[in-house]
Amino acid sequence: MMAGIYIHFPFCRKKCIYCNFYSIVNTKKIEEYTETIVNEIRQNNYKEFSASHSNVLTVYFGGGTPTLLLVRSLEKILNAIYENFNVDLTAEITIEGNPEQCSLEYLTALNKLGFNRISIGVQSFNNDILHFLGRTHSGKDALQALENAHKAGFNNISVDLIYGIYLRSLQDWKQELKTVFQLPVKHLSAYSLTVEENTLLYKKIKQKELPDIDDAISLQEMNLLMEEAEKNNFEHYEVSNFALKNYHSIHNSNYWNGTPYVGFGASAHSFTGEFRYWNISNVEQYINAIQNNKPCFEMEQLTPENQYNEYVMLRLRTKEGVDLKHLEKNFGIEKRAYFLQALQTIAPTFYRNHSHQISITKEGLPLLDFITEKLLFTGII
Repeated sequence: MMAGIYIHFPFCRKKCIYCNFYSIVNTKKIEEYTETIVNEIRQNNYKEFSASHSNVLTVYFGGGTPTLLLVRSLEKILNAIYENFNVDLTAEITIEGNPEQCSLEYLTALNKLGFNRISIGVQSFNNDILHFLGRTHSGKDALQALENAHKAGFNNISVDLIYGIYLRSLQDWKQELKTVFQLPVKHLSAYSLTVEENTLLYKKIKQKELPDIDDAISLQEMNLLMEEAEKNNFEHYEVSNFALKNYHSIHNSNYWNGTPYVGFGASAHSFTGEFRYWNISNVEQYINAIQNNKPCFEMEQLTPENQYNEYVMLRLRTKEGVDLKHLEKNFGIEKRAYFLQALQTIAPTFYRNHSHQISITKEGLPLLDFITEKLLFTGII
């Protein structure tokens, strides 16, 4: 089985203050890049994912800003995918978009192409916060984009929000959440603002131009987020993700389940279960390599210990948590014993053990990184 296909589109109009993903603001090579992705799909260096072997359950266009692409460019890429892979008739096909590109005409065309899920990078409805983050849309643009997506025929609409921002009060955050839950939104991804090296935010905080992140405020807002989501029947199914029943992100859920996927485009990753591949994070070098039919990726073989750690790390993020039976079946009775022994170093209020499933409680979620580190395999049993 194959989780799906990821297409990375690294172009942006402007780099956000917090962004540490590979993206560029020079959009001159968009058309050439589109053709190169089509060629990479046709070359298909991942033979184990060929149409005769796998059923593609999801297709995900991420970035960057995929909605900078013309409709005809998106159609070219989708056609190449359909021609080279066996895409399930019920596949979840997602595109990420920024509000300022989400006109009714454009979104209607995307829906007709076959996109049935859209993830809109709102981040906030507050103009001051949007300006601080370096976003190029307004709160009004965000509301209009969500209305347009609904009118265009998207039943599965996801919104991204960022919390832990010093400009916003707890009451302001509550109002933003209220706004989302009153809209025709089925899925919410909410992330705490984090400071990553090589970002403008990191530089400004280091130079004392901006205050550092206040962990206490972030925790308050995270708790409020969980409360409001529950009130509105949004299931907290992964640490940063909430959804109405039957609207979990299938694509991202398969990442957390460790199901194989293949990525196309500069900086895109692929995963077979045993091997991980990642394309070069440079648009020009990526284009040159594909045009000359040369490899554009690096790879690593995951050791059994790597695979164990990856399973534990990803599953602890989810509502279901770590399955002890799966742990023993796939990694051996010794690793299961190691996990349970390491679990004894964690306060019992931070996790629950239900039917062989070890999951993190609400009290434990703010300490997820600390807990995960304690449970990873670091040496000889």
